[in-house]
Amino acid sequence: MSASPRTQQKRTAHTCITCRARKVRCDGRKGTCTNCERLGFGCSYDEHTGVEVVQTDAAVSRIAIPRRRVRRACQNCHEKKARCSGSTPSCDRCTAQGLHCVYLPGKRSLPLASPATASAASATSAPPATAHPPDSPSYDDGHSGRSAFASGTASPAPASATRAEPEEDLVLRAFDAFFRHVHHIPKFSFLHRASLMERYHAGSLDRSLVLALIAITALLTDLGPGMGEYGSQCMEEAVSLCLAGLEKPSIVRLQALVIAVEHRIFSRRFSGAFMLHALASRFATALRLNYENPELCFLARESRRRLMWSLYMIDSSISAGQRDVALWPDAERQIHVHLPCNERNFEFDLPEATESLRPPPPEPGIGTAPMPDALGFMALHVRIQWMRARILQCTSQAASSWSQQDLTTLPLRCAELLAELEGFEERLPPSFKWSEGNLRLRTYSPRLGIFVMTHVWWRQCHLDLYRLFLEGLREALPRPMLQQLDPNLVARSRQGCYNHARAMADMFAQLLTLGSSVPVTDLDLPGCAYQCTRALYHGLQTGTGDLAFTLERVQELSAVCLRAAQQSTTGPAAASIQADIERIITHGLKLPEGAPDSPTRNSSDPAPVIKSAIDTRLAGHAQLTPDPAALYTFQPSVPATSAPSIALPSLAVTEPPIPAPVAPSHASGVTTGSNAFEEVLSGFTFGPELYGMDWSTFPTGWPNQQFTGSNM
Repeated sequence: MSASPRTQQKRTAHTCITCRARKVRCDGRKGTCTNCERLGFGCSYDEHTGVEVVQTDAAVSRIAIPRRRVRRACQNCHEKKARCSGSTPSCDRCTAQGLHCVYLPGKRSLPLASPATASAASATSAPPATAHPPDSPSYDDGHSGRSAFASGTASPAPASATRAEPEEDLVLRAFDAFFRHVHHIPKFSFLHRASLMERYHAGSLDRSLVLALIAITALLTDLGPGMGEYGSQCMEEAVSLCLAGLEKPSIVRLQALVIAVEHRIFSRRFSGAFMLHALASRFATALRLNYENPELCFLARESRRRLMWSLYMIDSSISAGQRDVALWPDAERQIHVHLPCNERNFEFDLPEATESLRPPPPEPGIGTAPMPDALGFMALHVRIQWMRARILQCTSQAASSWSQQDLTTLPLRCAELLAELEGFEERLPPSFKWSEGNLRLRTYSPRLGIFVMTHVWWRQCHLDLYRLFLEGLREALPRPMLQQLDPNLVARSRQGCYNHARAMADMFAQLLTLGSSVPVTDLDLPGCAYQCTRALYHGLQTGTGDLAFTLERVQELSAVCLRAAQQSTTGPAAASIQADIERIITHGLKLPEGAPDSPTRNSSDPAPVIKSAIDTRLAGHAQLTPDPAALYTFQPSVPATSAPSIALPSLAVTEPPIPAPVAPSHASGVTTGSNAFEEVLSGFTFGPELYGMDWSTFPTGWPNQQFTGSNM
């Protein structure tokens, strides 16, 4: 008895995509199967191409689309539950992150490339970057790890040396917290959320940026127990990845470097931040970020502008008016890009022209031109930082040169800078001006932080300029120079400093009325709060201000500054600033004995003064000796700690040291004479002025810190 045709039909080894979707038997005929030929469907045996069959009233429409979900995911994507492109020999996600892509064979899968072929193709397409071991606390030039150096090129480590990829749930939580609480900080505003999330879900976001975002978010927000230490490990690996790709700079790695610089500043690792910032600036120069690129789309151009201005703001904070330290000392001539647009245009991809860094001059008969709608608080923040950098350069030069010519032109330069500050405030539209109503309207807005800090910086610029006339402060002019100036100018400047300090404290008080809505800020707000406290106590202890302040009133305003600093910023550096404010509240401000009209000379400051050039030249006119007879009784001295006292506009001036007797060579144990490799045993150190730090109240800390690779 012959078998029926159905029983004799052989089962094909392959099924086309259309028959599999329709769940019908396919004869597997080469080219086009019988079913697809009869029904007019598109036929394909490529599992990475899918066909959707949509039934309509008119006819059956055939739409060929890429598969939204592949039948087989690689082992890495499967373990992390991430979307896999399914491409061979390496999927898109593994290629972007430098991972070794392995496909496990399935029951119905097509033959795959051999592991050797896939490994070779993955290595040539995207070499993985060097990473630190999980227990490595920081980047160390002397730590070889799995990296090698040949011909000045860092060879990437094998993919197996990288740390396990963060869980997707953690990454998404970190991204959400970053854009909710951190992104509004001007130095982090270069990231576009929609573009970032799209690239991450596509598996093509650079690993270094992912790790950097987790690290900075874990430092500034609460992501859960143990996340602070885990974030530090993520940051070390992110820096390692950026350094491994040193010869191939990219925008994404530069973004990770900028975040790494800020992370080190928050963590009080200033020497590492100083060197990483120089590397990031070189990245920006290589990528031509300081020039417009009209060939790019608007979002790319705007993101590049914001990234460039973030680098400039970091540079101005580091240099604190010292041009020989700044990498971008003349932004007008070095940075040839416009100011950033407002947040709405950046978020929704709405191109609109903005202004250059310097505002347009007043027109005859018309006056100051109104601010265009395209400018937002990001542009205003960049502009006020540029004004402050020029103020610090002016005051630093005045305090260091002390020539008669500079002293003669000082009143005119101060008047010009004050006029620019007044013009800045006059151009603000009514909704941008400081008022209690405008503050409360932004209570639940992500723009609250930049709104507050722009106005705080406007006040701080006045303090930076006026503090030049507060005799006794280490950044002020000495008494012989102040006596050569117009007494009315000196008196008005001191009074203006005290008025702006009181107004800044009132702003902090209004901010604290918002309760839990106080935004996360960088070190700018605690630094300004510290300078405000110094100015208030200077007016109280010298009696030169016409504020009629009592000790209780000054302590109350200073306590407001302390609370604002505590509620806005976290991290070791912020904790140091808060400790300095508490110390001033408890022990007062240390001033020289010769302060003008001083009813009290507080000598109970907790640590001796580091001798600067100003202190040395003032020594002949004001003795820095303790005086127990003070009108106000302060607490006794407490031992000094190694925490830094931070004052953003600190203007310490250094002089060439007096030549000391030549010390014996450190290499004398090896050779009998001089040695070319001889160096100071204490290592390379940075002065506190590089970050605007005021170290006058601490004998230890950064000046005694060695610069080694471990500080990177």
